[in-house]
Amino acid sequence: MSSMKMSAVAILGIPIDNVSMREAIDIIEEQIAVGGFHQIATVNVDFLTKSIYDDEVKEILCRCDLVLPDGMPLVWASRWMGVALKERVTGADLVPQLAALSAVRGYRLFLLGAEEESSARAAAWIKSHYPGACIAGRYSPKVSSLDEMDHEDILQRIEAARPDILLVAFGHPKQEKWLAMHRHRLNVPICIGIGGSLDFLSGEASRAPEWMQTAGLEWVYRFLQEPKRLAKRYFDDAMCMLRYLTLQLAATARQGRKSSVGAFTSEIRTNATVIRIEGSLSGNLESLLENKIRNAIFSGKHVVLDASEITYIGPDALGTLVRLVALAHRWKREIWLTGLQPIVGSLINAARVRSQFRIAPKAADALRRIEPDPVSENLSWTQEWAYCQIGNELVPVHTSEIQDLYYQIRFLMENRSLGGHIKNGPVRVTRAAATTDARLQEKVASPDAFAEIHT
Repeated sequence: MSSMKMSAVAILGIPIDNVSMREAIDIIEEQIAVGGFHQIATVNVDFLTKSIYDDEVKEILCRCDLVLPDGMPLVWASRWMGVALKERVTGADLVPQLAALSAVRGYRLFLLGAEEESSARAAAWIKSHYPGACIAGRYSPKVSSLDEMDHEDILQRIEAARPDILLVAFGHPKQEKWLAMHRHRLNVPICIGIGGSLDFLSGEASRAPEWMQTAGLEWVYRFLQEPKRLAKRYFDDAMCMLRYLTLQLAATARQGRKSSVGAFTSEIRTNATVIRIEGSLSGNLESLLENKIRNAIFSGKHVVLDASEITYIGPDALGTLVRLVALAHRWKREIWLTGLQPIVGSLINAARVRSQFRIAPKAADALRRIEPDPVSENLSWTQEWAYCQIGNELVPVHTSEIQDLYYQIRFLMENRSLGGHIKNGPVRVTRAAATTDARLQEKVASPDAFAEIHT
C-alpha cells in the first residue's frame, strides 16, 4: 500500500491500479523508503483467466500492493466500462525502468529465475545499458514445482544479498504464489513477478515492434514466434473473456447512465460502522467512502454497507471495495453488502466479486450475524509478537502486522478530520522477547523491528 492516492478498476474481480509508468515508479520508490514487503503483479488476460479458476491466485492478486495492467485488452475493457486505465504498464517495460532507478539511486537488484545463461546475459545487458546499476545477486534454481523447490536455499541467498528489489522470473502463477508463500520471511521492499522479462533483456526472446505493442497486437507477434506453446493458452484466454468479461460489460451497461448525485451517511454501532449509500457510487464519492471505510477498519470496526439505494456502481468503486476487503481481512474485520437491488446484485455477480463480501438482505441482519471478537485471557507471547509504544502504553502487535500498523498511524495523521486522534510525540514499534506473564524484558531496536513517527 502507498500513501499516494490511487484508484483501481475491478476487472473480473481483480483490482487493476489506474497508474501510469511514472506513477508506478514513484510508488515503488516510496515503498522502498518504507521498507518491509510489498508484492507487485503485472496482470494480463492470462492472469485474469487463472484467477477465475484458481481462488489462491485471485486472493494473491487482490492482496498485492500494486497491480499493473500488462496488456491492452485490460485498458480496452476499462474504457468500455467507462473508467479508462491511463496506460498499459508491462513488466517488460518496468524492469529496464527499475534498472535505471538502481543506477541513479543505488537500489540493489536480485534476479531470481530464468535459465542461467539467460539470467547472466540479462544481468550483462543491465550493466551495459545502465552503468552503476547494482545487481546484488542472481540465482536460477532448477525448474521444479513449488512443492519440490529448495525454498530455504533460495531464501538464504536473497537474505545474504539484501536486495531492495527482487525480480522473480518463475512464470505465472508460480512466481506470484512463491512470493505470497514467503511474504512473512522476505524482508525485501519490492517483490515483482516478471515472467519472461529477463529473456527479453538477454535476447533469448524478442518483443514485437513498437507499433504492434501500441496497437495491442503484441500477442500476435508472440504467437507467431511460439505457436505450439501459446495456441492453447490464447484460445483458453479468449474463450474465458468471451464468457465472463462480456457478462461484466453487459451488467455495467445495464445500470444505465451514471447519476451525478451520490451521497452516504454513516452510523457507528458497538462493533460495526453502518454506511448507507444513495445514488451513484463512483468518482469523488468513491474516494470519500474509501477514507470512511479505512477509518472504520483501523478503529477496529466491521463495515456494513447498505446498498439498497445505490443506482450505479462504477468499476473504480468496485476496485476500491475489493482492495478494502483485503485490508479488512488483514485486520480480522469484515465488509458486508446488504440490500442489493437486482441490477446491482447482477453486477456484483458478473464482476466476480460477490464471494469477497459477506452478504445479507438488510443491514440489521448483518449486525445480528457479526460475531463478537473472542477475548483471550491467557496470551502466550513469542518472538513473533511486538509492542507498539504509544505514549506510556505498550500495546501487543503481531510482527506480521507491523507494516499495516505503520500505514494505519500514517493514515490517521493525514486524515485527522475523519476521527483519527494522535497527539504530538513519538509512536514506536519494537520487537520484544516474550514472557509468559506478558511483561516486557528486552527491547531490540533494529531497522526491521522499529518504526518511529513524529507529528
